[in-house]
Amino acid sequence: MEKIPVHVISGFLGSGKTTAIINLLNQKTDNTEWAVIINEFGKISIDGQTVCSNSRFENVFTISGGCICCSAKEYFRDDLEKIVRTKRFTRIIIEPSGLGGVEMISEVVENHPTLFFKPVICLVDITGIENPRQQMNPVYRKQISKADVILFTKRDLIPDSTIQQNLIKKFKYLFPDTNVNDNNRTSDLLDLDYLHGEVNNENVTFSVDNPELWDSNYIEKSWSFHPNTIFNKVKLTRLFDDNLLIIRAKGYVHTGDGWNLLNLTLTGFTLDPCHPKEQNEIIIILAKNKSDFIQIFAAEVKKTIVVSKI
Repeated sequence: MEKIPVHVISGFLGSGKTTAIINLLNQKTDNTEWAVIINEFGKISIDGQTVCSNSRFENVFTISGGCICCSAKEYFRDDLEKIVRTKRFTRIIIEPSGLGGVEMISEVVENHPTLFFKPVICLVDITGIENPRQQMNPVYRKQISKADVILFTKRDLIPDSTIQQNLIKKFKYLFPDTNVNDNNRTSDLLDLDYLHGEVNNENVTFSVDNPELWDSNYIEKSWSFHPNTIFNKVKLTRLFDDNLLIIRAKGYVHTGDGWNLLNLTLTGFTLDPCHPKEQNEIIIILAKNKSDFIQIFAAEVKKTIVVSKI
């Protein structure tokens, strides 16, 4: 029986993993069926909803509330077995949490008789190469060092090609042993010839015994509001722009001009139009030692509401 290829698209929080997967699914032209496993550190699956609403793709398996390399690894095993038992899928794409590694994934896949592990693609937000908060994060650095291929995302935010190339040179200086793919066509991620080679097992088998890499170092907090609750877009933007303690935020919010996908990474904050949702949802992720901040931030979020519904 032909083995099912398993592709891991890794990357730090907000690097564009979900967007890359949506692009792949939307450009898929054959009739083969793919399965997508999306792991989210938070308890609410924002990324899973985003994939389904933007790709007309239904075979999405979401694992929320922890990283599949640590606290949620048994859920990952269960979902993978469900996918294999259906005998429907010809390819599996896995998006680990932005705080997760790939060692658990590689171990499970390589020991499964019907699966084979493809080279790990790590997405790197090119706009964050000079961001010290991102560059010093141990999870970010470990993800890069354990990848087989590095692909830069959000290049459209830096239209000057000279600036792009200078940033890439800086990245190569910081990570000299990485395999950088300077091809910006996201649709080719799974089709480039060199991705059909064997995986460097030294890269994908690293231990999470290092406490700096545990997902327990981070906490997630989420809030839900009635769908008719309206937020002030300007105040909400200012609140997130001025905050340096949150390392990731996402959600759906209803503002005066309609529904928006809320997205905060270490490189910036955006509110982009999206389809209407069943409720407002805001999720933040921050270091566990900053937990006292949550109550203060919750009060500030409520101050951005202009129309309140119970």
